[in-house]
Amino acid sequence: MSSTRARATTQVEAGATTDANARADAGAANDAAAKAAVPAVPAPDGDEVTSRGLVVVGPGASFGVELLRRFGEEGFALGVVTRSAETLGRIRGELAAQELTVSGLVADVTDAAGLTRAIERVATEIGGLTALVYNAKISIRGAALTVAPATLTETLAVNVTGALAAIQAGVGPLTQRPGATIVLTSTSPRTAPVAGRFTLAVGKSGLTALAEALRPVLAARGVRLRTVLLDGRIAPDGPLRPRDVAEHFWQAYAAPRGDIFRLAPVRRDTPVAQLPLEV
Repeated sequence: MSSTRARATTQVEAGATTDANARADAGAANDAAAKAAVPAVPAPDGDEVTSRGLVVVGPGASFGVELLRRFGEEGFALGVVTRSAETLGRIRGELAAQELTVSGLVADVTDAAGLTRAIERVATEIGGLTALVYNAKISIRGAALTVAPATLTETLAVNVTGALAAIQAGVGPLTQRPGATIVLTSTSPRTAPVAGRFTLAVGKSGLTALAEALRPVLAARGVRLRTVLLDGRIAPDGPLRPRDVAEHFWQAYAAPRGDIFRLAPVRRDTPVAQLPLEV
């Protein structure tokens, strides 16, 4: 864990919270509990399904490589859908040093048909889909009373509608897979957005609402929908470090229960509760 601490909060029941410092102690127990809670299921030929695959849509530059590396350490086959061949090449190059291979395709998240084909193909290439992470976003600067309405429409197409398209594409491959989980990257709702980030704030709030509406529908199909809230700048020197963010995503996946997992820098003037990840 980095020297800069971060507070992680898990919404399990009303008032349930946790500190990032407890994650190291709770991680092993959570991983074991998660695996015990999701037994392997028979494949059509009678063999058990033991392989696990992760597809990240929009891996980004801030922590995408670390996220893939963290799941790769757990034995996941790795796949990405990204908007540029350059990003795909960079990710493959950085992970090659750890002997981790990445399947990937280039697709635009605002093209629902193209995104669906990409997710389905990558899922097939990695041997099946167990976890789908939607991390794509766009942030176009503009204040609330001056930003063009068309700009908000453009950002919603990526931050909200693209997420819906990805979920609809992934639910088929995920259904009946042990531990099937969709994770959305968001931020906490803000009534006073950071200056110039009005459209991003609206988009992320919309994404959170989308998750709430879809969660019970997906649960009926045996797919967990979890939201990771990242409330801080992600950079090698903090306040949120890429490796810590990647670990937080892993805990969000591995936790036996919970819907919303928040990671934020600790305020030095605020006491930090020392609670386990699950209460």
